Amino acid sequence: MKTMAAKRAPVTAAWLASLAICLALAGGTGCGASNPHPVGTYERGMYWQEREHYQEAAEAFEIFVRQHPTDSLAAKAQFEKAISYMYIKEYPLAAVEFQILTQDFPVSPLVEDSRFYEGECYYFQVGRIERDVTPAFEARLHWMDFARMYPTSEYMPQVRAYMQEISDLIVEKRLRAVKVYRQLGRWEAVGISLDRVIEEEPTSSFTDLVLYERGRAAEKTEELGRAEQVYRRIVDEFPDSAYRKKAQDGLRRLANFDDEENL
Repeated sequence: MKTMAAKRAPVTAAWLASLAICLALAGGTGCGASNPHPVGTYERGMYWQEREHYQEAAEAFEIFVRQHPTDSLAAKAQFEKAISYMYIKEYPLAAVEFQILTQDFPVSPLVEDSRFYEGECYYFQVGRIERDVTPAFEARLHWMDFARMYPTSEYMPQVRAYMQEISDLIVEKRLRAVKVYRQLGRWEAVGISLDRVIEEEPTSSFTDLVLYERGRAAEKTEELGRAEQVYRRIVDEFPDSAYRKKAQDGLRRLANFDDEENL
């Protein structure tokens, strides 16, 4: 019986030469794809990127920047390299490439764009609320720095929107911990946690909810002055809040309690 090795066709020099030509033309992507631009050219990277071969594009831009670091297109190639990694969701790697651009080409007009997209790389690494939100803090710190450097940037509306989303994500995660404390009847821990949220996340979309929960905790621990303070803030600052009526009810409870105490 013939073995599998005996059944294989003989490997000829002509076949090897054909394979080498095919790989050279395809740039390592298979015989079905080829790039007409020479290795080491900026155009080669753009060719791959326009055809959504982003890994190949990143590699082509890498070769161009390495071989032509002082070329007028070097910063642009570095930028497109980072963007290519973003397309394939290699966000940590893309963030590093954007950092390289700002360090190696500090006077490039692409530095501002790179700083913004670097922040997006951190932001896009943020997982679900159950997961670690460390990348969210990294993104926020990065964008706070961006806002100081480019206060009139065209990216600022998007930066503010991202920062709002990050704040809301962080508050949602902390409210889950507060829920556990509340279920255990640990009202002092609830109050301390909520006070920290109020201080650290003042722009959250959930501020009215946080204030209401803080008021409830304050009533439980008989911190009546604190309860009145947060209920009053809801009434004064959040006229359209779903918690405004509940805050008004809380203020009435506190007023009735004071009346009973004075009898």
